[in-house]
Amino acid sequence: VYAFFFRTKSSPEAVVDRPELNVALSNFLSGYFAEEWDTVESQIEIDHFKHTFLDQAEACRLVLRKLLAPASPYRNKANLPKLNTLVKEWNLEAFIVKELSSTNETVKVETLEYAKAVPSLQLKDTVTQLAFYGAESIRIPALASLLELCNYQPDTLRIYPHTLTKDDVQQLVALYGHQTQWVAEQLPTWLEATEPQFLWFCLALAQEYKLPVEMRTLQQLAFHAHKSLGAIAIHLLDGYLQPESQDALQQYRKRVVLEQPLPETPPANTNALQQAIN
Repeated sequence: VYAFFFRTKSSPEAVVDRPELNVALSNFLSGYFAEEWDTVESQIEIDHFKHTFLDQAEACRLVLRKLLAPASPYRNKANLPKLNTLVKEWNLEAFIVKELSSTNETVKVETLEYAKAVPSLQLKDTVTQLAFYGAESIRIPALASLLELCNYQPDTLRIYPHTLTKDDVQQLVALYGHQTQWVAEQLPTWLEATEPQFLWFCLALAQEYKLPVEMRTLQQLAFHAHKSLGAIAIHLLDGYLQPESQDALQQYRKRVVLEQPLPETPPANTNALQQAIN
């Protein structure tokens, strides 16, 4: 009887399974985001919910799923000010940082999705640490989250210390499907870089989304020392050159690119890792 009425804090499942938590959270969110309360009422409700429910890790996880999951109706631009208020008042940022240090990889991957919705320097530093120094299995999800936290600016890839595979690059390229116009505007500047892995990523963007690239740039990259860059540049050049030029290009491909073993990827930049955190 005692155990039934006085559930201990060592049993988080009991907290999540309590009907009143789900009901209370649903009622709070509907009232809060519908602006049914004035400023004073909102603060009272925020404090009441925090002190009543958020002393349990599982309750905090439920709140994160309701608020910050990609499909959450509350995670949109119109709700951003109120959402940021809840993150601050309920100390959710600190809880996200704690979850990202978990030894459970599934928890880490899920929490990275929530981190994308909370723009803060502390979270950016934590995600950077995972992308650069975390376990191999967590690096690419963390790197993808970091790119989103950096507003899709890919400068981090200039100094990324690990060699990306083709699948890794495709996962990162997929993030830019709704950014193609902006990417097309940025590509000429990005392609002035010298880091092979970064250039490879830029060419992969152009290839995936059929973005125009200046012919002279492609001609220069076709003769790049790293044959994987040259192969992509040649593929893109096929759409620009006249038939007679294509014949010469095919000879180059046969002689220089296809007859030599391709490295799986361009080498990673192993210097200046601290720049990513700074």
